[in-house]
Amino acid sequence: MSKKILGLDLGTNSIGWALIDKDHNSILGMGSRIVPMDEAVKGKFAN
Repeated sequence: MSKKILGLDLGTNSIGWALIDKDHNSILGMGSRIVPMDEAVKGKFAN
């Protein structure tokens, strides 16, 4: 069984991830999600 590493990048308006196979030195998957947040949405959180 090969060793896998999950990397996460948690930002204020985005989330990024990558899954790496350390033994084979390869990237198994990666992606990101941007959370849209304009001024109207920010105002709803204040309430």
